[in-house]
Amino acid sequence: MALMALLLLAVIWFLTSSRIAGERLEALDKSVSSSRNVASIVAANLDEVFGRTAIYARLSTAYLEQPGEHPASFNALSIGDTAFLRMAIFGADGKLAYSSSRRAVEPELQLFARTTLFAEAPPPIVIGHTGADDPHAAWRIPVAAPLLSGQRRIGVFAGYIDLGYVLALYKEASFGTRSRIEVIDTRGIQLVELYEGTLSAGRNLERAGYARFTSRTEPAGAIDMARPGDSGASIGVYRRLDHFPLVVTVTRDRSAVLEELQLRHRTYRIRATLLSLLILLATAGLMVLAQRQRRLNLGLTDSESRNQTLIQQLETEKTRAFQLASLDFLTGIPNRMKFYELAEIELVRARRSRKLTAVFFLDLDKFKAINDTHGHGVGDLLLQQVASRLRHSLRGYDLAARLGGDEFAVLVSGLDSDDAVATVANKLVASLSATYLDLDGHDLDVTPSIGIALYPGDGEEIDTLLSRADRAMYLAKQSGRGCYRFYEASLNATSARSAELVARFRRAIRDGEFRLHYQQRVACLDFRPVGLEALVRWQHPEHGLIFPGEFIDLAEQHDYIVTLGNHVIDMACAQVADWLQQGLTVLPVAINISARQLRDDTLPGVITGCLEKYAVSASLIEIEVTESCFIEQPELAEQVLAALHALGIRISLDDYGTGFSGLSHLKRLPISTVKIDRSFIRDIRNDNSDAVIVSSTISLSHNLGLKVVAEGVETRDQVVHLKTAGCDELQGYYFHRPAAAAEITALLRNPTVYAS
Repeated sequence: MALMALLLLAVIWFLTSSRIAGERLEALDKSVSSSRNVASIVAANLDEVFGRTAIYARLSTAYLEQPGEHPASFNALSIGDTAFLRMAIFGADGKLAYSSSRRAVEPELQLFARTTLFAEAPPPIVIGHTGADDPHAAWRIPVAAPLLSGQRRIGVFAGYIDLGYVLALYKEASFGTRSRIEVIDTRGIQLVELYEGTLSAGRNLERAGYARFTSRTEPAGAIDMARPGDSGASIGVYRRLDHFPLVVTVTRDRSAVLEELQLRHRTYRIRATLLSLLILLATAGLMVLAQRQRRLNLGLTDSESRNQTLIQQLETEKTRAFQLASLDFLTGIPNRMKFYELAEIELVRARRSRKLTAVFFLDLDKFKAINDTHGHGVGDLLLQQVASRLRHSLRGYDLAARLGGDEFAVLVSGLDSDDAVATVANKLVASLSATYLDLDGHDLDVTPSIGIALYPGDGEEIDTLLSRADRAMYLAKQSGRGCYRFYEASLNATSARSAELVARFRRAIRDGEFRLHYQQRVACLDFRPVGLEALVRWQHPEHGLIFPGEFIDLAEQHDYIVTLGNHVIDMACAQVADWLQQGLTVLPVAINISARQLRDDTLPGVITGCLEKYAVSASLIEIEVTESCFIEQPELAEQVLAALHALGIRISLDDYGTGFSGLSHLKRLPISTVKIDRSFIRDIRNDNSDAVIVSSTISLSHNLGLKVVAEGVETRDQVVHLKTAGCDELQGYYFHRPAAAAEITALLRNPTVYAS
């Protein structure tokens, strides 16, 4: 026993130490991963900002070649370019030709410009630094670009870039305490640093071992070393800009990462210590008790053998008495008392769940007449069959009980929605309404009336729920028997409409009740229509036009989604073929593909068959998938996308930013377009976080060679912001509401009218 205690203590402390070490490594890895993502975004943003210098250089060349024209576009504020503080143009003699600040001289810029102008072979864009003399301007970095006319150097464009403004966009992006973002040039000069929301610059790290990575050729790497002047190490990553000799570092003090774990690790050690003491005390106590027990066992052996038979008899009687007290003697399922006991336990669990719990009160229609006509023996056989069908219609952990007579109660938990409750009720009605064969030579047709009460909406106690389910049962009897009713009256109408739509689904597809409406996408540059998205509608003969929000979930729940999705593909290809036959220039049509379809390896064959059937080119069909399509069976979904890509079909990632692991999908999947979700566009002018996310998404997507479409564009302000941010295409009510094929035909006949 003592050896066992020592072994247990060793295991406890080994597991405690291993857990502490593992959590430290995991925390450090997470910090580095977070830094890597931020570094990629900042580097992409800086590449884009410094890249504007080339644009201003071309404008400056045009100005020097035609000096009479006023360069209005050189006022950075007037064009919304807040990264450039001041800009100037210098001629071939180094004299100031133009200043955006309307100054007569630009001494600081002129010195930097003359150095660039008279350098032997300057690069296309020269980046300098101001030093730390002026703490308020240290991060204002001078840039210059030689201006060429043919092979002749005719001047220099120069300006200041406010790196402080660029990094200020990331003040709110929290990735831990004592974290910093730095921009360092290849000489080891710190251009700007953002440390816990505070900007600084000007440190010379050229001779410090910390800046060794500035001379490496790798585009990115890890950092794990002490910064000059710091006592502890910093961990993070560095990332080189793709087109400029600058390095972005995102680091965090190693001690800050580990300090977040100190309280938790102290708790682990305290627990291990207390557990160790408890084990030692328990071991000592058990050893004492073992000695006493050994002595007692010798005296109790004879008495145990005599009492064993008596104990066995008592257990048998106890089991029989419990069954008689808790189970219905006729059907073998729980009785009223046991139902109340188990239902109370289920409701306690339900209080901790966000899902619905339903209580069903069942009564057999005209059961008294069966007893009177065929006798109580047949009635008892019927009750036994009803109990058996209830057990087979429910899940193993659902609760069914006989309350007395022909009344039964059922409790079902973990339901997602009212429709799921209605599905269970329909299943119970169907099961209990089937003919009961050979009940003592009689075949009986019996139907149930079912009342339903929902927890917690209709009550929080089992007595209340049963009472209200009983009232709902009488409503079912008044409605014609053989049906169910909710205690909440409004759910009866919703359930009935859902059931009606589900029952008509196959017929609706067969009879062509589904329609496609189309919404155009426009180019951000000139608002010219460049594509269409096909959106399904249901033209119901009684309810009119039904939007997908009401029937798509039903199609998912009742396994109609693949059939409906394939029907939409067929309709879209048929419409494209019709437009082609009319001699129109057809825009590519995008079709939404559900997660269930994407996991169906026959999807490429379905699309290929439709393209061949209607003689439509694969270049005129696009598909849109969401990130949720890759939650289940991601490998199969990726294989299907690869097969579609091989056919020449372009693939878009829809609702980007609302799913999970979005960046990994951009890198791994064969997609050509990213569609930013409307939730980021809605408040883009007022919410700085949305603006940063959209701008970063556009920049990253362009760096990966992907086109960007903004969804849900509804105002002119949104259009202006997205155009400034570099978005490629726009889609939304501001340009075009979804419309039937006839209106789209008019658009294709005269696209310039719609673009205007």
